[in-house]
Amino acid sequence: MQKNNNELFTTMPVGKAVAKLAVPTVISQIVVILYSLADTFFVGQIGDPNQLAALSITFPIFTLLTAVANLFGIGANSVIARSLGRNDRDTAKKASSFGFWASFAVTVLLSIILGVFMNPILIFFKADAYTLSFSAKYLFWVFVIGGVPTVAGLILGHLVRSVGKTKEAGIGLSIGGIMNIILDPIFIFGKGDPLFNGAVTMPFGFNMDVSGAAVATMISNTISMVYFFIILLRIRKTTVLSINPKRFSLEKEVAFDTCAVGVPAAISVLLVSVSIAVLNGLLLSHEGGNILSAAYGVTSKCGTIALHISIGIAQGVMPLIGFSYGAKNHKRVHQVCSLAFKILWIFSIVFLIIVQLMPEAIAGIFTPHEETIQVAAAFMRCWSWCVIGMSLFNMYNSVFQAVGKWKTSLFLAVLRLGIIFTVLSFVMDAIWGVTGLMWVQAVTDTVSFLIAAGLYSRFKKTVIKEAKTSPAPVPVQNTSNRVITISREFGSGGRTIGREVAAKLGIPCYDSEIIEKISAETGFAKEYVEQYGEYAISDNLYNNALAGRTYDGQSDADKLWLTQTEVITKLAEQGPCVIVGRCADYILRDKADCLSIFIHASDEKRAERIVSVYGQREEAPAERLHDKDKKRKAYYELYTGTTWGETDNYALCLDSGVLGINKCVEIIKNLYGAE
Repeated sequence: MQKNNNELFTTMPVGKAVAKLAVPTVISQIVVILYSLADTFFVGQIGDPNQLAALSITFPIFTLLTAVANLFGIGANSVIARSLGRNDRDTAKKASSFGFWASFAVTVLLSIILGVFMNPILIFFKADAYTLSFSAKYLFWVFVIGGVPTVAGLILGHLVRSVGKTKEAGIGLSIGGIMNIILDPIFIFGKGDPLFNGAVTMPFGFNMDVSGAAVATMISNTISMVYFFIILLRIRKTTVLSINPKRFSLEKEVAFDTCAVGVPAAISVLLVSVSIAVLNGLLLSHEGGNILSAAYGVTSKCGTIALHISIGIAQGVMPLIGFSYGAKNHKRVHQVCSLAFKILWIFSIVFLIIVQLMPEAIAGIFTPHEETIQVAAAFMRCWSWCVIGMSLFNMYNSVFQAVGKWKTSLFLAVLRLGIIFTVLSFVMDAIWGVTGLMWVQAVTDTVSFLIAAGLYSRFKKTVIKEAKTSPAPVPVQNTSNRVITISREFGSGGRTIGREVAAKLGIPCYDSEIIEKISAETGFAKEYVEQYGEYAISDNLYNNALAGRTYDGQSDADKLWLTQTEVITKLAEQGPCVIVGRCADYILRDKADCLSIFIHASDEKRAERIVSVYGQREEAPAERLHDKDKKRKAYYELYTGTTWGETDNYALCLDSGVLGINKCVEIIKNLYGAE
């Protein structure tokens, strides 16, 4: 039997574990980057800096929609996840309805206010005679008309993710981004217009200029929203999600708890919005302000690339840091953080060098307007020095979030963009004018990074002190008790085989008993333990690793796994027994005299069994079998780092469909007695 120590969250080599979690996160962030660059790229091809400036002016206002979605979506997601752990389906339904309809009401109110006071609001944001019309048309389509579908799509994405449909959530949001990229040129340009520096001529189009970008975004977000409604319709009979207005509730555990979690997430978005509005407003107040604003828009989009990649790396390692910190594995926390910081140092230095060497070429990707290119190049040379501080700051902030220091994380976010950036913008503008404004981001992120580094250093000293003063953990005593572990494909009869073997040997069999013990120790409902103590919420490792994380970096599934490990170990210490499922073969690999068995059978035999024994009457039982097996396999891989069902991991693999239940029982009984 192979004894593999590569457990993802505990003993898998740090480099491999970080790669497994961070690489998919970075890839997902690249998708976000492409989406966010689309409007700026295609509007820039028009060659009119006033239209690019209109995007910069409207961006902080449009970002309010994301803040609303974060407030109610992330908050409701948290309430739903915790309610499922208690098996409180009613609260989960109320939270999903509250999140959807509260966000709908707030978005409608904001859309009406913007529609009525459009011009005064835009003038407040420094729109002038050259940009006011472009800005108003853009916001009309993307916010006044498109605000509800935009927020609805984002909210539904959060809700769908909360019940484990992470793949569907990713597809829904990706659909919006892909459609926006496809529709942008169609609505922005007219027939015969050159694109990509004349390399392509548009065969058709609506010739709507910057308004076309807004229409494309509105349609794309509507398509995303419709997709999520279809998903809800498909899962309506099996999910706790509900957008029925009758479920809307202002109860404290619904409304207050949703907002308590969502407010920090909304504030972080609002701070970004405020910082952009402040800097863009100051730029517009200078001579040639529209050119400066357009150049800033191009520069900020370049910055989006560095920002999202650094966030992808930082968020990717968050689950690993949170899990290790919660398990008191401080050495592993230090190893993960050290590797992540090294990766970010290398990335940010390489990014800085590239921008310093070719700013004109980068700016030229977004616009053919020569004056805008030159100003943007100068802006980039100054701005790009923020990449190192920004990347490391994001990492420090993620560490604080992962270990439950959410107050420190929120303090740093408010300090960076709400105070340091705002104060420096006015001070540096007053002293150095436009040049000072070009350096604001670099100075802000450098100062913020140094403050975060100081707080992190103090936190690390506390952790080291705690590790030194904490009593040494009691070493696990290996037991000589003979234990049989039964791993099995769904529908193969493994549970029945385990119970019959135990009965013939006169030893206990633990299956549902484990669920009851875990439920008693964790406070989780038995139904929750039964579902998530052996099955992952998704068949994708990345989705499982990031899903349902609480403020301390751990998910309920992580806490369930730790308790499950303790319970199974204690049962093995009590005496000989049979344990069915729940990764017992891996948990006891070095702790007991363990005879590990894997039971499998053909799809036909298993489908026949779940119909005859379990009373399943699905039209396609094979699909249920495969779904169960995929999620059981994903759970096993997530928490053991080994492959579920791989023959080398078991002492014996038996085909119950060929041998039959009774023969399998006899083989295991005889093998147990012979050893």
